[in-house]
Amino acid sequence: MIRTVIRNTIPLILICAAQTLQQGCAPETVAQAQGAERRIPVTTTRIQERDFEERVAVQGNVLARHYAMIAPTINGQATDVFVEEGDRVTANETALLQIDKVALTQAYEIALQDRVVAEHAQRDAEAQKAAAQAQYEKARLDYERFKRLRDQEAITPDAMEQMEAGYTVAKAQRERAETAVQLRKEQAKQADAALAIAQKHLDDSLIISPIDGWVTFRGIKPGEYAAAGTPVFRISDTSTLEVSAFLSGEYYPKIKTGETHVRVQVSGIDMGRIPIFYKSPEIQDQLRTFEIKALIDTPPEGVVPGAIAQIETTLQTRTGLGVPHDVVQIRDGKTVVFVVEEDAARAVEVVAGLTADGWTEMVGDTLDANALVIRRGYNLVNDGAPVDVQGEEE
Repeated sequence: MIRTVIRNTIPLILICAAQTLQQGCAPETVAQAQGAERRIPVTTTRIQERDFEERVAVQGNVLARHYAMIAPTINGQATDVFVEEGDRVTANETALLQIDKVALTQAYEIALQDRVVAEHAQRDAEAQKAAAQAQYEKARLDYERFKRLRDQEAITPDAMEQMEAGYTVAKAQRERAETAVQLRKEQAKQADAALAIAQKHLDDSLIISPIDGWVTFRGIKPGEYAAAGTPVFRISDTSTLEVSAFLSGEYYPKIKTGETHVRVQVSGIDMGRIPIFYKSPEIQDQLRTFEIKALIDTPPEGVVPGAIAQIETTLQTRTGLGVPHDVVQIRDGKTVVFVVEEDAARAVEVVAGLTADGWTEMVGDTLDANALVIRRGYNLVNDGAPVDVQGEEE
């Protein structure tokens, strides 16, 4: 809005012309008329207090906050593939892939039978140990009795030697039976481990989705070979997204997680101002950039992983006095703003700060808070040039 200032004055040039017709124009009148002709019409505006922001705009990517690259943990043929790309899956419920179920089921049953055989073998060894223990006790009693008879010289040396040999054999058989029991126990442990492995392979042969989401990649078909560790599915949870962008390393000290905000637009959809929740702990040594991320909860329709995001990062915000950006000029290597003082333009050297919404912050106090800044015609004036103020913009 411009407030027009109306001057009810007769142009001096007309006065001079009238005086010339009568008796000639006085020299001071001519000088005054010439000065009036050189006045430059301008409009003014006042300095305003505004909010200024330092911003940097970059492009980024929309990513799924939670996703899973799913690979088989065992090798084998894919006998069944249960999902297609684009299918919705539920965590711990939806089956994705079956690998060699028949072969792995048979391997599990064999391991189960081996475990049963190991149990029976252990029982048999324990029974043999019990028998050997009984024979040993009998041989020990007979040996003790024969020793007493030998002391009484009631038996021959040969009979005593035979008894000693029988006792030694019984003792060795007992020890052998104890060793056999221990061996069968270890074999039972091996059978348990083999059964657990077979059970694990059988369980792993059926791959279940670990998260809720959508199948965004399927890299295997029925009948193809599945290699352990090679991803064959990607599941993306699109209920929560994040935007990722890379900024120049010079801005690293100004980014504060939880404090710095970004304005995000995706496919023309304004997501508003979102706080940064992640700043990479280092600056890449080759590109000299670092990554930032912001979270998008419950994204609207049309905002999906893979989309390009327009990201405007607010590095700092402060309130100060400002002038329209275009009135700030460089004259003789100095940054100046022209103001009106006593119907003349005066160049004031200033320090420009942040720029926002077409206004530039004035740092320091070189400009008076009530100064009338030349808004239109600023590019036509020089320091000290007479001006004719046509109005004031608000």
